[in-house]
Amino acid sequence: MTEIEIRELPLDDRAGHEAYAAVWNSVMLREPITAAELSRNRARKADDVRFVARLDWQIAGCASAVRSDLAGRTYTALAVLPEHRRHGVGRALLARALETARRHGSSLLATAFEEGDREGEAFAAALGFEEVFREVEISRRLRGDEADPESPAGIEIAPLAERADAIAGAYELACLALPELPLPTPIEVPDLERWLDEEATGPGVLAGGTLVALEDGRVVGFASLLRREADPRLAEHGLTAVAPSHRRRGIATALKRRQIAWAARNGYRELMTFTQEGNAGMQAVNMRLGYVPRPAWIRIEAPLDRVAERLRG
Repeated sequence: MTEIEIRELPLDDRAGHEAYAAVWNSVMLREPITAAELSRNRARKADDVRFVARLDWQIAGCASAVRSDLAGRTYTALAVLPEHRRHGVGRALLARALETARRHGSSLLATAFEEGDREGEAFAAALGFEEVFREVEISRRLRGDEADPESPAGIEIAPLAERADAIAGAYELACLALPELPLPTPIEVPDLERWLDEEATGPGVLAGGTLVALEDGRVVGFASLLRREADPRLAEHGLTAVAPSHRRRGIATALKRRQIAWAARNGYRELMTFTQEGNAGMQAVNMRLGYVPRPAWIRIEAPLDRVAERLRG
């Protein structure tokens, strides 16, 4: 007879965060995190709940339940160590995520699995989840000698950290661009404080590689570059946005080329990013710059009542 214990981690539980990160990194090899990174992420959002599971007193799995930036949804991500699977750990974690989603007032539970993960796909299908969109992950290896590009005519490109006067314009541009992302429902635009922390000036932002494009002092482009704390030689492109009036002038390409050159000069070996499958314009920019696709993340969701019924069954 096996005994499963699920424990919700307090925000200040350093040991719990370390255990969570250790399990997560053992299973999710493409998306490693550190305990410090996890703690900072949770501090940003009041509705970020994390669980650790024990099976017969051994750490066996972990899960999140975070209020999504897509309205009406709570996002959950589960990881169970291979040696502890098929003992009900995943279902027990999902049940706790479901309870949290109800407290959030969500109507849908959302999650994802990696393209080609047959076990994850079967687990999700059995619990009533259905695919809603795919997120394409791409990466580019750096040689180390990539050079800065020429800026488009009349356009100045500079680090946001050197242009405090451009912060308001960059945020305004983000507020225009985020709702345009091809998602099942428009994304919730973060307030200025959270946006600065996540995309512009926070501890996870690479200041030298987070850029603005300006024309006569007006912000017409923005591109964020983020550190991946668990892999110091890997960086992630965050939001890249260009004002509607200035699209198809090569500004997005110039911003990304400048980021590539900065990363190469500063010892990074690889850049990566995510785009939605329907974001053809940004995918075309990335492909021209030498990024190559990796297995997609298949985003799925299900009504809470359907998941609860399948768990009972």
